[in-house]
Amino acid sequence: MNIDNCRLFLRAVTLGSLTAAAEQSGYTQSALSHIIASMEKEFGFRLFARSKTGVTLTQEGERMLPYIKDAVNRMDIMLDEALEIKGLKSGRVRIGAFSSLAIMRLPEIIREFNALHPNIDIDLRVDTYRTIEEWLLSGEVDCGFLSDATAKELEFKPLTEDRLLALLPEGHPLADGASLPVSKIKNIDFIVPGEGTNYDIGRLFREANIDPRVRFAVSDDYAAAAMVRQGLGMTILPELIIEGIGEMGRTLELEPQKRRVIGLAVRRGTTIAPACRAFMDFAESALCTITDK
Repeated sequence: MNIDNCRLFLRAVTLGSLTAAAEQSGYTQSALSHIIASMEKEFGFRLFARSKTGVTLTQEGERMLPYIKDAVNRMDIMLDEALEIKGLKSGRVRIGAFSSLAIMRLPEIIREFNALHPNIDIDLRVDTYRTIEEWLLSGEVDCGFLSDATAKELEFKPLTEDRLLALLPEGHPLADGASLPVSKIKNIDFIVPGEGTNYDIGRLFREANIDPRVRFAVSDDYAAAAMVRQGLGMTILPELIIEGIGEMGRTLELEPQKRRVIGLAVRRGTTIAPACRAFMDFAESALCTITDK
């Protein structure tokens, strides 16, 4: 008896309709009818009584129902155990991440995960948002941390938020305020930070309809902060980066407050290996502050 056919049988029982069960399962109605007919032939009696309003179990079908449910449940338990043996006692997870998260959060998460699953190897690769998306699409990494995902082929799970903060040189006329209105940025020399962060900043400027007065553009967030310290202009950086660089100038909240969303992405439609699923679940529990997303 094919276990997938048993699953289809149970779905038809639940829905009371072969047509609805077929639609939910990605089958045509005629294909599902053929599957049920083959089960009935194998058993030697009819499982369903058919009518214009749908299907109901025959007496024989009612008697077989608990055994079919038990068979499916036992198969699920067996498959879970097999995945546990293959995936969680050993395995490898390839992860893509941007630098600030890789430096400020992931080492602790990986250490705690490794304590629970010491035989799962972690392969962490660090680069920009765009490169991480390319790795995900090409299959070079199993999952990736991003600030949103632009490719429609990716599934993105928001986990937490990271404030975007203004970094001004010490002594700047606006550096002593409690916050920096976004509208005033257009009047200050601006340093575009590294690729990745600049996606979040570009979105901020588009939403605020601001054309910044760009003086410099650099390929590294930390270089942008160092230039601010030398009085060459201001920049905007995520709080995670500012935590990691120490004193480089005066940090101010933006007004209105702006944040980037940090989450995990996988390629849509791929089967996630047990080791990767275990890591993703662990990372979600460690990072997640966003609900109902």
